[in-house]
Amino acid sequence: MSEQLNRQNPEQLARHELEAFVDNPGLVEMSQLFGLQEVPADRHDRLHAFQEVAAAHWDFRKGEERQATNWDDELLDQEGSEQWNTIFDGADKLGLVKDTEPVNKHPNSLVILGGANRAPLDRLRYGLEKVEDFEQVAYLGSSRPLSDAEREKAKDYAPDAQTEFDLGCRAFETLLGARVVDDLSFKRNGDIWRARLYEFERNGETKHGFALNTPHKIGERRANTYDNYSFFVDVAELSKDPDHTVVAVTTGFYTKGQHLPAVQVLTLPYGIKVETIGHSAEYSGVKRKPSQLLQETKSAIDAGVSLQAAIDATQAQAS
Repeated sequence: MSEQLNRQNPEQLARHELEAFVDNPGLVEMSQLFGLQEVPADRHDRLHAFQEVAAAHWDFRKGEERQATNWDDELLDQEGSEQWNTIFDGADKLGLVKDTEPVNKHPNSLVILGGANRAPLDRLRYGLEKVEDFEQVAYLGSSRPLSDAEREKAKDYAPDAQTEFDLGCRAFETLLGARVVDDLSFKRNGDIWRARLYEFERNGETKHGFALNTPHKIGERRANTYDNYSFFVDVAELSKDPDHTVVAVTTGFYTKGQHLPAVQVLTLPYGIKVETIGHSAEYSGVKRKPSQLLQETKSAIDAGVSLQAAIDATQAQAS
């Protein structure tokens, strides 16, 4: 059924993805912990009710980079407390805590979402473990500069890295033995966007990969997941290939917040079927804080609101 929706009704497939998110009981449990009194029956209203709670209580970043945010919270950090258990249980229902796997083990594109520190290496390794084969691999990075602390954490696989893009390139070279075959530059809206093309051998075949480098800042705003996916669509020429399938890989607690933008950019306009998987904190040898889970649930809710608006706009144009 989903394949038929993918080919014939991208809007319906995107709506299905959004409804599955809004209907998740984990959102209700976490929102009620922070004061939600009544859960609206209408999905539009429910999503906006979640957003109000998240905006009031779950914004720990306050516009700062994640790497610069203090995630300590005296009340939430009491392991075993009602707050702790409710947040972890709710996040687990959303798929943000444990390792997740794709249904599609043979995607056309294995997409590694850009990240900090060792994340590009861990995400690529995890993706290679969870899919059996793919046609191409892509890394969606940016020119965000690395801090000294970040370079220190990544020095074993990317000792010369200066940007998030560099981390992805070194992950390709370390885990895939990939070799650079070309470097492309694109001028978009006055900025320079780059793509580094790779070749490597896997399962007895020559495979292709590309690492994308979006500008860290686009005008006055920070580049985001939507920008990265839009660039991916252009470089991979996905608008011409509605039967294309994608498995995207991230760190577990980002999964929903990065999946819904993929649905908005890939599925809704083009019918591209995408799954987003993530690995647990334990996979990377770290521990997660409740404040981090709440922050990334807020990001997912905001992405849900954006996707709902895009679906409504698509429907309005069609009517």
